[in-house]
This record gives sequence, structure tokens and C-alpha cells, in this order.
Amino acid sequence: MRIPLLGLLGLSAFAQASDFEKADTILRALKLKPGELVLIPRDPGYFDNMIEILDMQIKRAGAVSVMTEYSLKGQPRQGASFRELLSNADVFLWLPFRTAVREITPQETRDIARWTDMGGTHRQVHFHWDQGSVEADGLPGKHTPQLDAIYGAALKIDYKALAARQQKAVKLLTSGPVRVTTPEGTDIRFEIRERPFNRQDGDATAARMQHAKVRVDREIELPAGVLRVAPLEETVNGTIVMPEARFGTQVVKGLRLSFTNGRASSMIASDGLAALQNELQNAGDAALRFREFGLGFNPKLVPQQGRILPYFAYGAGMVRMSLGDNEELGGTVRGGGFRRWFFFPNATVTVGKRTLVRDGKVLP
Repeated sequence: MRIPLLGLLGLSAFAQASDFEKADTILRALKLKPGELVLIPRDPGYFDNMIEILDMQIKRAGAVSVMTEYSLKGQPRQGASFRELLSNADVFLWLPFRTAVREITPQETRDIARWTDMGGTHRQVHFHWDQGSVEADGLPGKHTPQLDAIYGAALKIDYKALAARQQKAVKLLTSGPVRVTTPEGTDIRFEIRERPFNRQDGDATAARMQHAKVRVDREIELPAGVLRVAPLEETVNGTIVMPEARFGTQVVKGLRLSFTNGRASSMIASDGLAALQNELQNAGDAALRFREFGLGFNPKLVPQQGRILPYFAYGAGMVRMSLGDNEELGGTVRGGGFRRWFFFPNATVTVGKRTLVRDGKVLP
């Protein structure tokens, strides 16, 4: 639902048009029904203008918004308990927050997972924004104003075209063995078959939730764009190569992870091997297991010069592969939620003799 600017004169004079657009995108994705309750943890002083606009839009839709502050580290929240607030909600809205100052606690994270798994109208909207700026090794990078502009543009896409392109890719990816290669040496194969795909096409409606098959189907990302799946673990064979990847305080170079039947069978690095082994082996068995394959389709999340990949690499042609627990995707690996992503901006993806992605570009 769009709100005339004249109806918002009471808002802060500093509200910018982009704040209206961001709030509008969230509301259009949700298509709230009267009486639905939206729980919004917020970080006071951060994204305040957009939240103020969003609150008004939610109320105009006949829904209810409930604000709760992120807890200060080591201190309890004030007022009603988080679990109590969540129990009455239909929507949990993740908004950006300063991770160094406030947080969702581990217990609250578990509460959110249980609430999500209850089904019904329960759904999350993930609008992480600056936390989505990552490097190819899967760890956070430096967010910049230039990335703000890219993310804002990536909200304004043809969502019907996005959904159609993802559906076409699903049909191909389930038709035979998948192979992912890169110029650096990655060469890995797997099969998907009947495993469920998570399609991030911007639809966060209650109606869409009736067709949810796995937890992440109830976690809608904005900006949208990625297609995710947990391949059949026993079919994963080959090698992932990363020129550089951070593990703890060490930059591991020349990383090569080889997989046999879905499990890491060897770890090689030209520098920093001990750091690589220490992190993965100490994290438990799940850290040595192949987790997921992801492929981006958002045409406006285009990487710029430098190391940063916009919004979790949901841009068209971006490949993501990862290690760890894949329960939320419908896989069989369990490991207390451990996951480690790796991104491949220049990958080629083939299915049998057909090419879906060539050198980081999705083919028509």
C-alpha cells in the first residue's frame, strides 16, 4: 500500500524518499491483512525514519505493529518478555542494527526458530541491509554509501520476471547432475533431484506460507533474488578452491577443500592451513559437510570494483556454496546451526550438457 506524501507531514523533516520506498517494498511483499501483528525489534537511532514510516503504513493496512528494542549485550530487555511478544506475532521483521551495540541473543534466536516452525501465518522478513555486505570468503566486508544505492535499486525490480527465471532454473537444475567450476580450480558435482528449493522472489504473503516446505521458505529476504537448495549430500564430490579466506585472525591462502560423498576428505592451503583446520575441526562434524548450493538472480545486485559482494551475493549469476547444518533447507546435516558460506562471482554452472551460468553470467 502506498501512502501519499501529504499524509506524512507529521513525520520527521529528515525523512527521505528512499525511506518511503524501502518501507513500501516491505509492505508490498507482506500484503498484510487486518489484525495481523508485526513484531519489530529496533535499534533506537538507527533507521528511525524508515521505521516511523513503516509503522504508519502497517497501521493503515489495519495490522498492528509492536516495537521492542534490541537488548543491550548482557542486559535483559525491558517490559514484556521477547517470547511473550513473539508468541502473538504473525510477522517478525528483521531490520538493520548495529551488531557491536545490540543483539538478538542465542535464546531469542532459538525462540524465533521454534515460532517459525509453528507454521500458519508465521513468517520473517529479513531486511539486513548493511550486514549483507560480504566478501567472497563469506565473512562481512565494509559497507559503503555506494552499496546503499545499489541495495535501494535492487528493491525496484520486476518480481514476476524474477520468479519466472528462478522457476526455469529449478526445472533445469533438477533434470540431472550439476557441475560447478571456476577459473581458480573449483570443480564440484552434485545432484538435487526432489530436494525442495527455497525461492527468494520477494513474496512474503500469508498465502505464500501455505506452500512453505522448509524453514527458510518462511524467511523472506529483501532485496530478493537467491535460489537455494541442499543437494543430496551423498552425491557431492569434487573440490572447492578459494584464493583467500579468513579464519579467525588468519588469512588462509590457496584453500582447497575436497569432498567425497558430501564430506570434506582433505584440506589443503598454501598458507594458514593450521587456522583452517582449527576452525573447521573444532566446530564439529557439520563443519566438514557440504551444506547448500545457491544461485543469485537479482539483476541490480551487481558487484562493483573491490572485494565486496552486494547483499549476500544475491546478484544474477553469483554462486554460493557452504558448509554446515542444513536442517532449515530440508537437508540431513545437523550441527547446532553452524554454517560457513563461500561465494563464487565467476563460476560456470552446467547441468548435463546444458549451461545455466557461464563465467558469472546467467544465460537466457
